[in-house]
Amino acid sequence: MFDAAALGESRGASQDETSEDDEEEPAGSCSPSRRKGRVRRVIPECLPRVQRFHELKDEDIPEEQRGQEGRRFFKKVSEWIEWEAPKLHVVEEYVEVLAVDHEDATETTMISAPKAPRILSCFVGPKMLASFAAGHIADHQPYYRLEEILLRSGLSIDRGTICRWMIRVAFELKPLIDLMRRLALLSAVAQADETPVKMLMPGQGQTSQVYLWAVLGDSRHPFTTFYFTPDRSRAGPDYIFADFEGVLLSDAYVCYESLSDDSKGRIRLAGCHAHARRKFEELHHLGPTEKTATALGYFQRLFLIEEQLKDLTSEERHAERQLRSRPLLSEFKTWMDQQLEGLTPRHDLRGAIEYMTTRWESFERFLESGDIPLSNNASEQAVKVAVMGRNAWLFFGSPQGGEAAAIFYTLTATCRRLRITPLAYLSDLFERWPTCDSRDETSLAAFLPNRWLASHPEAKLAMREEESKQKAAKKRARHSHLRAARAGRTAGPVIPHFMRDSRSFQTKN
Repeated sequence: MFDAAALGESRGASQDETSEDDEEEPAGSCSPSRRKGRVRRVIPECLPRVQRFHELKDEDIPEEQRGQEGRRFFKKVSEWIEWEAPKLHVVEEYVEVLAVDHEDATETTMISAPKAPRILSCFVGPKMLASFAAGHIADHQPYYRLEEILLRSGLSIDRGTICRWMIRVAFELKPLIDLMRRLALLSAVAQADETPVKMLMPGQGQTSQVYLWAVLGDSRHPFTTFYFTPDRSRAGPDYIFADFEGVLLSDAYVCYESLSDDSKGRIRLAGCHAHARRKFEELHHLGPTEKTATALGYFQRLFLIEEQLKDLTSEERHAERQLRSRPLLSEFKTWMDQQLEGLTPRHDLRGAIEYMTTRWESFERFLESGDIPLSNNASEQAVKVAVMGRNAWLFFGSPQGGEAAAIFYTLTATCRRLRITPLAYLSDLFERWPTCDSRDETSLAAFLPNRWLASHPEAKLAMREEESKQKAAKKRARHSHLRAARAGRTAGPVIPHFMRDSRSFQTKN
């Protein structure tokens, strides 16, 4: 036997001898801290540990040292993380049975213990179904790749079978998705965007273009929901926002704009300043002029103000916007009106300006409340998840596949928004779903991702939250530098460094 105390002492000594390049983060730290571009080694304490001991054999001891008495102990010299492939195991389910013979011995009554229901009656369990959903939707793995991954573990499941399972599970979860969609549309401010996806046309060997629509609720209803439609027609938004009442932030797609015309004031549109800015950016990259630079300067100052107000309450942000953003926006509008007077009808800049001036009420909407974002970037980022997916799996196989994708994207995109580990949430959801009364909204509400996170805080991706904070801090520092640069000059637009090149003019002081 070896002295445990000596073993512990040697571990401490070994850690003190660790080289500077391998310096570790404090225990429990999840975010890698960078030093001159190098990432420090971080081994989370939460990982299970396997100890490997190398005993000193007699032949390893120099001949002159053999036979001499001494203290033996183990010294920790290194540690590393090892990968173990996912393990499959078979669950054999048994129920206890009580057989009661009648007195006349002619009949026997069999009494069985109740068996726990499963979300889907098939030869894989709920956790494996959850891994399929997370792999296909959250990690963008086509079904044929999931099939190959299983083959490495000795299990063969046809990709078509996995696809059918996913569709069946998705429609089992539809009551929960319907609740998330209803709650998202209770928001005072909703955001929307859409993206095209190809769908295989049965029996034709060709594809048609269908659409996924993302609708984001506000901070009180933190759900990112998706809808599937066979086209981009007005019928989609009409159905999605039939019961919505509030502010809708979107781009200037005509189907969104028609909502406000027919809703009798129930829906008020808010314009996305990021979309408007892109039109000036395109012109500036084609050929920088003083006018495009001035317009971009106004946008930059508006977005700088929003960044400074990011951590304020809604009421405080609204008050600051009245003091700072409203005069700036009014000045921008006056400048655009002056430019229109001197531009020819077919001038490229006229199109960019009229995109805003003809919808000026919607572009002023963010001044009405501190809850209305300046841009629709959040919904654009939401649909990017589907964009990344379609680059991997290419198309939907059927309308049912499109509906199932919208259901799973609703769950995984909301998990992403709340920084929840998708596999942990889906595994627990699939495991406990059969016990849920889908007709009872209170029972359904327990499975909402935000409610689920409150009772499972260990599933929160703390590293992503820390990365977001660090990114925001760097952005604020960069903006502070820009403000300091402007302090030595007279007021005027500042051109972002990434838009400056050898052809661009110098802004006059």
